[in-house]
Amino acid sequence: MSGLWTEVRGKFVAARAILTNSIVPDEDDQPASIPEDGLPAWQEKIISVSGLPFILTYQASKGEVTQRLITCQRLDRAADTLYLWAFCHHRAAVRQFRVDRITDIADAATGELLGSPLAFFAQFEIDSSQRSKPGWGLNVRQRADFVAVLNALVFMARCDREYHPLERQALEDCISRYWLRFEAPGDPDMEAILNHADRLAPDAETFFVSLNRCAAEPRLVRLLKESAAEIIDADGVHAPHEVYWGSKIDEFFKKQGS
Repeated sequence: MSGLWTEVRGKFVAARAILTNSIVPDEDDQPASIPEDGLPAWQEKIISVSGLPFILTYQASKGEVTQRLITCQRLDRAADTLYLWAFCHHRAAVRQFRVDRITDIADAATGELLGSPLAFFAQFEIDSSQRSKPGWGLNVRQRADFVAVLNALVFMARCDREYHPLERQALEDCISRYWLRFEAPGDPDMEAILNHADRLAPDAETFFVSLNRCAAEPRLVRLLKESAAEIIDADGVHAPHEVYWGSKIDEFFKKQGS
C-alpha cells in the first residue's frame, strides 16, 4: 500500500455548509467504495463535480428518507442507472447513491435547491467527445487535469482549517500559469474558477487520486509542487500541517519518478 495513502486515508477538508443535523439510517445501502487494503483507482473519473459538497435528500432502497452532507467524488453509469460516489461527512466514509433516488440536491453553503438531481448530475457526465459543465473552455483531458490540480491545492491550503486570502492569491497565480503553460483557450474565467475552488472540500481519496493523475504529466507535477510551496509560504506562517503535507507530496512524486 502507498505510504501517502496510508497516512492520508480518512482525512478530509471540512465543507462550508449550513447543514448541522443529519437524518441517516442505522445502516446505509452501500459500503465504502474500496476495501480496507485497497487503493482508489478512479483517476480517469475526475470530473468538474469532484470535490464539491452538496446536501442530499435521499430515499434509500428500504424507503427511509435521509438527508446528509456529502462531497462528490465521481459518477458511474451501470446500464441505464447513474450512480454518485461521494464522501459522507456524517459517516466519515465513502458511500454510493443512485441518482434516481436523490429527491433533492442543495448547495451546501447556501441551501439553495439546484433543481432536478437527475438533470443536475447528468450535465457532468462526459465521454471522449463531450465537455462537462463547468468546463471553463477546456477539453475533457485538460479539465480533468485542472480539477485534479485544484483539489490537491485546496486540500493543501485548507488542511490547517484556514484559508488565507494570500493562499487564494497563490491559487489564482497557479490558474494563470496553467492557462499559459498548457495553452488553454482564451483567458481563464478567474472569478468562476476561484468561486468553484472556494467551495471545494476534497476528501482523502479525491486528494490521492488527484496526485496520481498529476504524476502522469511532468508539467503538472512541476506546477503542483511550485504552487504548493507558494501556498505554504503565502501567509508568512509555516503551519505544521501544510509543511507536513507539502513534504509528503514531494516524497510521493519522487517515489513515482516524477
